[in-house]
Amino acid sequence: MMAFQQKKLWLLPFLALLLLAADALLLGRDGAIHVEVAGAKFPAFRTETLDGVAVTDEIFAGKTTAVCVWTVRDVENSRAALNHLAAIAEELPENAQFIGLVGDLKAEGSADKRTTAKAIATGGSAIFPQLLINDEFMPFLTRLRSAPTIVFVDSAGRLVGQPVVGDEPELVRKEFFRLLEKDSPRNLALQKIQKAIF
Repeated sequence: MMAFQQKKLWLLPFLALLLLAADALLLGRDGAIHVEVAGAKFPAFRTETLDGVAVTDEIFAGKTTAVCVWTVRDVENSRAALNHLAAIAEELPENAQFIGLVGDLKAEGSADKRTTAKAIATGGSAIFPQLLINDEFMPFLTRLRSAPTIVFVDSAGRLVGQPVVGDEPELVRKEFFRLLEKDSPRNLALQKIQKAIF
């Protein structure tokens, strides 16, 4: 029995190293958990904005997009997040945009709820489109655990980068500009040179 316990003890340092390696893979320098979503597709959709304008997933064409999923029921957090994102939106180049997605308001939802959503969006100075959900969004929305959550979508409609949960404008800015730099002509040219050399 004693020999068996001694054999188990040598496993402890090995397990500790394994956990540290897992932490290194999941945690960035800022200590936030990073989970790559690269390659997953944002769902194809046809919906409308809070103002009744028809929108499809073609809105992603030619741009890198940050989609902010927020809810009417969480007025203060949603308004604060939209206000912070509006400030970042003013810094974006032509090939980047923000879109809001009201995660708890369907196009056929109540007029009162739509009015509340408009007040939140305009009270948060949101100068970007605010989309209403429908059943096409459900496979995506059921994967989210909190709102606001910001995800990034490339021009082909694929999820890229690291999602940001909560009102974290500096993390959003950092990730958005990292993704924009990654796809810049200069960076793409450097990648070609590296591939040619190595």
